[in-house]
Amino acid sequence: MKTSIGQSCTLAITSLIAFGWVASEVAGVTVLNPGFEDVSGQSVFNEFTFGEPAGWDLYDTNNVIPDAGTFVGTLEPNGVDFFNSTAPEGIKVCILFNSGREGEGEYGYEQTLVETLQAYTSYSLSVEVGNIASGTAQNGAFFNLDEFPGYRVELLAGGVVIAQDTNSLAIPEAEFATSVVSTAIGSSHAQLGQSLGIRLVNLNEIPAGYTQGTSPDLEVDFDNITLSATPIPEPSNFMLVPAGPGQVTISWDPDDAGWELQQSDELSPMNWSGSPSGSTNPVVVPAADQVRFYRLIHP
Repeated sequence: MKTSIGQSCTLAITSLIAFGWVASEVAGVTVLNPGFEDVSGQSVFNEFTFGEPAGWDLYDTNNVIPDAGTFVGTLEPNGVDFFNSTAPEGIKVCILFNSGREGEGEYGYEQTLVETLQAYTSYSLSVEVGNIASGTAQNGAFFNLDEFPGYRVELLAGGVVIAQDTNSLAIPEAEFATSVVSTAIGSSHAQLGQSLGIRLVNLNEIPAGYTQGTSPDLEVDFDNITLSATPIPEPSNFMLVPAGPGQVTISWDPDDAGWELQQSDELSPMNWSGSPSGSTNPVVVPAADQVRFYRLIHP
């Protein structure tokens, strides 16, 4: 569990000590081809490319792809056909298109990152999700895309989902909306040290009132994937002051939420246990004859 400060700060019951703020820094986590602009290895057809975008792998446990009516690749929106604007980032968006395999299971893209899951860190994954409209392509082909099959955005560690957004956005047709997936990792997690990952999913659900034979084509589009990692800030002004005969007050900045108090009568060996006060701030404790040590933890 995270302790203030620098993982090792303690207060002896007879001390009066104040500690300064340790600022948190937001760091961008590297995502390859986050805007799907790199189309190397794909086949180009007018405003489309077909094939897996560079840096991304196909997620398809239901074997929806390959099929004559399903396509993965990219689209270059012109702001008139299919979408009311151009791409949220760059000029291309990725596509997960399905005509003929509707309702046969989800599929999408995934990427395993170099960075690993770290303790005491907040993660925020941001993805633009598009609800494509019906329209006519440059080759004159018309695509009926009147319904939306649903999406999911997942943050992974070691291939295990640690946070997700399952179709929470009501996205107007021909528009993009931002999906944000966030999670805070404390002192322990089963996937600590495992590689982070991102998964973008077309749920491929047949809309109400349709069957596989009558459903419109089902497509979800994604763009502008970013992932940030922010260290959980350590508490400021961790203090111990006299409160009266035989008592002292322990306090820390009330804006620093999520911290709890632990105590130990010795440091060698360390034997930390939860203080009865828990996250109460400030707290008055008795000043015993022996030395007692206190620390803050972030579960």
